[in-house]
Amino acid sequence: MLAVPTGRDVRAISATPAVAARFAADIDSGVLYGTPSLEDYIFGRLKISRAEALAVPAVKRARDLICGGIGQFPLILVGPDGKPVEWSLLSQPEAGVARSVSITRTVEDLLLSERAWWKTTHVGWHNRPAEVVRLDAETVTVQPKYVTYPEGTALVWPDVPGLIRIDSPNGGLLTASTAIKAYILLSRIALRAADGVPPVDWFEPADGADPIGIPEGDETQEEADARAIGELLDAWYAARQARITAYIPAALKYNRDGFDPEKLQLAEAREFAITEIARLTGIDAEDLSVSTTSRTYFNAQDRRRSRIEDVLGPYMTAIEGRLSLDDLTPHGYRVVFDTSSYLRLDDQAAASTDATLIGAKVLLPDEAREKRGLEPLGLPAPAPADRPELPAAAPADRPELPAVQEETSNA
Repeated sequence: MLAVPTGRDVRAISATPAVAARFAADIDSGVLYGTPSLEDYIFGRLKISRAEALAVPAVKRARDLICGGIGQFPLILVGPDGKPVEWSLLSQPEAGVARSVSITRTVEDLLLSERAWWKTTHVGWHNRPAEVVRLDAETVTVQPKYVTYPEGTALVWPDVPGLIRIDSPNGGLLTASTAIKAYILLSRIALRAADGVPPVDWFEPADGADPIGIPEGDETQEEADARAIGELLDAWYAARQARITAYIPAALKYNRDGFDPEKLQLAEAREFAITEIARLTGIDAEDLSVSTTSRTYFNAQDRRRSRIEDVLGPYMTAIEGRLSLDDLTPHGYRVVFDTSSYLRLDDQAAASTDATLIGAKVLLPDEAREKRGLEPLGLPAPAPADRPELPAAAPADRPELPAVQEETSNA
């Protein structure tokens, strides 16, 4: 808050008699320095953009881990027989764009904007899409409508031919995250402090001065005060933009409530905002460079599996489910992500697993070599291990039926 006394110029301020100040105003720091205030973010007066969100290091890191992680998984079309089938849409959705980039950007739309949009540009296999172009989620003009039924109201999306909509199971971060907005504000405050702008400052009349506005024409005293304070602030703002320190008139006293260097960086507040972002995205806080005092131990593979199940899984399932619908794939086909390379074991564990599967006749040696990219040897399947035969089960002792029952049966 900035309490600023009125005054048209230095001469007018200095010439006034020494009485108490007649006017004061509370000026938001966002108005003074041209930056958004906290209330602008909290009450939604300023909508956060994708560029602003990705400028936050924690959001950028979470985006890379989630979207980039899913983008590296190949998409496979599985037929009714359980075998993979070639489909150009899954190998390269967009012309001139790598598949991993297209999927990464699609997941980014789901993460930030809640839904992603593809536009079909070519039709091929089974009269299904063979090539698409990803649309900017913020520019799509298709909007849902509320439809009323006797049982209630539903939000229904119109069916637009050639337009593929992929919905996120979670809300978009751009509209549901106060933590991102708070971090942006804290960063702005820290940057202003680095430029020499204090977080709180104000003017007050110097001893022996009573700065007020001088009415002109039909102006009232209140109108003159408002005009004078505006002129003063405009001159102060222009001087601050041109120089690090602005000139202070002799009739004014400048006050500032400064922070020490540690507080100026707002380290604790920004670290708390990062922790909130970690909770929003599901990413481990340590992956966003926030130290945690206690945690459950996981090895590398367990952490990867946990990340797929808890963080990546909802977005992957949404994409798999949408691409597997009958309007995109023939009935009986389904689209799945191949996560085998991401969850692969270390060499010793993989060799032990292959040996167990080969010994159980679940896997052939050549099949195990094929997984490792080796040429088949043409070896026969291993003979079953010699096992001692189980003794034949002895007949259970059964009591003979009474003769009277036999007679009754014969009768």
